Amino acid sequence: MNRRCYGWILPLLLCLMSACDDDKYHYPSVKLEFMTAFAGADGSLRSVLTDEGENLSVVEDRTNTRIDANASARIISNYALERAADGSPGARLYALSQVISGLPRTADKFEEGVKTDPLDVLSIWMGLDYLNMTLEVKEGGKHTLDFVEDEVTADAATGCCDVYLTLYHEVEEKVASYTRRVYASLPLRQYAAEGVRNVTVHLSVHTYSENVKTYNFDYIPE
Repeated sequence: MNRRCYGWILPLLLCLMSACDDDKYHYPSVKLEFMTAFAGADGSLRSVLTDEGENLSVVEDRTNTRIDANASARIISNYALERAADGSPGARLYALSQVISGLPRTADKFEEGVKTDPLDVLSIWMGLDYLNMTLEVKEGGKHTLDFVEDEVTADAATGCCDVYLTLYHEVEEKVASYTRRVYASLPLRQYAAEGVRNVTVHLSVHTYSENVKTYNFDYIPE
């Protein structure tokens, strides 16, 4: 569930912006953000945690998304802030897409080896316990993305940890027809072992220019 991502947020957002000419109609103030969604016993989304650390009750989920019961998932969503029935902060979800967010695995866990077909990184930034990415791939078939854990080194004396990773990308068809965006969030909480005060993430990505770009970020566990 976490290994693929399909973008369809923009068309719905355009509909929200252009549906009505009535001067009395007030368009909702919609945000587009990465967040973590939490489900209830029936798999429906009950709450979300923003990357600013704000917990919001789901007032309404217009996408009617279902995930595993009592589970969580990374999503990117168009949402508006609203008050829940009890007066607490809430969110109305207008559109969402699940985000690739699997835990990194070592190279030996990939039966057919580590694939590094090229892609481009449009943006990359730190979120709450995650490294978020907006990626661009050339559409030509099924895309599989994952995170490969190359090496982890820790210094108990300083409380610093260095994590070296590679972005896994496999394309079944090599003939590309057009480009599209996909979204990924690299989870980092698992590296916040006892005594670790700073995690430096080194993520290597193979790009269309045939260069390997390495992105370096500091993650400070709360």
